[in-house]
Amino acid sequence: MRALTLLFASAFAYGLLPYSSRLGTVLGAVVAVGFGVLLALAASFSSNAVAVASGAIGAFTSGVLASHAPALAGAALLGLAFAERTLRIRDRNSRIVHVVVALGAGGLAGYLAMQYSASEPLVRVVVIVIAAVLSAAPLMIPADDPVAHALDELGSVITGESGAKLGAAAELRRSVDEALLDSSGARDARRAWKNLLGLGQARARLSSAKAPSERAEAVIRRVDQRIAEHVDSLNRMYTAADAASAAGLSLDDAALRSVETTRETLDEVSKAIIEEAV
Repeated sequence: MRALTLLFASAFAYGLLPYSSRLGTVLGAVVAVGFGVLLALAASFSSNAVAVASGAIGAFTSGVLASHAPALAGAALLGLAFAERTLRIRDRNSRIVHVVVALGAGGLAGYLAMQYSASEPLVRVVVIVIAAVLSAAPLMIPADDPVAHALDELGSVITGESGAKLGAAAELRRSVDEALLDSSGARDARRAWKNLLGLGQARARLSSAKAPSERAEAVIRRVDQRIAEHVDSLNRMYTAADAASAAGLSLDDAALRSVETTRETLDEVSKAIIEEAV
């Protein structure tokens, strides 16, 4: 579903690229920046300030370069749209590959979009589809989960038990399977992750104070307690969901009974063939 959103966003962005200058200075800039931000949010799979800012800059840069250097315009649009995702790639070499793929795919998509801007509608549609597919190429390089990445960043700046708890929560986030939860449980889990992220951000701000007051120390202790409670609760919930799933699989022995029945039937057939041969 998220990849499909990216395909639609990139199709609109590259479909608009050749015509942004024809809409007028103000309207063209607003529309281009809007679609650039939409593309960046779709590429990021999350709503955050870095994605919005990089998408807006990419759209502005591509608008400036579109008529003179279409390949550079497309590269700037897609490269900056994927900038936030690039930051979440943990391996350095993979991060470099991600940047190269984003720039290369964006440059080719931008070149095609501008080169065939005056073609007949059917050709334009085909080119836009190709540009959208090219825009999804960076997704082949895996990136860290946005929530896990944010928790890891917070855990690295917070000392003590809360920092360790947030680091453990990041690892939990990377390992869990959301499909194990029903709709109600998944909704509660999303709310708990959001609250944990907010608590971590609040704790990081409190940690930045050089000489916290007695009241601030009390607040820090309360926030630390709530962080620990959230992480422990999430851990227990996913463990219980995993156990329930495993228990359900152990009770579903229909396939096993089918195999046993087939084996017995084949054994009977084999015996009958042997007795007939004798």
